[in-house]
Amino acid sequence: MGAGCTKNNENDRIGALFQAIRREKFQLATDLISKGAGVNCINYFGNTPLIETCRSHRTSKRTGSIVENEREQFVRFLLNNDCDVSKYDIYGWTALMYAEKNGHDSIVYILEKKEKGMNNTESPI
Repeated sequence: MGAGCTKNNENDRIGALFQAIRREKFQLATDLISKGAGVNCINYFGNTPLIETCRSHRTSKRTGSIVENEREQFVRFLLNNDCDVSKYDIYGWTALMYAEKNGHDSIVYILEKKEKGMNNTESPI
């Protein structure tokens, strides 16, 4: 038997992706997407990886904390891999709305620039 990608393997990979994001293991999440989980896959709440990344509260009030820098870099990775920033979850919220609510100021800046069609997503923050 071959080791092809079955529907169960795909579901397992997507489940692992969202679990990695919730646990703020952004390098693991990047690896899972690189192995085919998909930047626009959704979980049972209609969350994309971008939405899931923006849903959690800031882990540190300090600008430049390691986790927040990794979160920002993961958002850049998703955008560079053509994730859809306009998707919304089952509650009608977009990634930008969650980022604003949860204090991810640099991500808000990046997403706003992306929505306006600007290529330079360097954060001034």
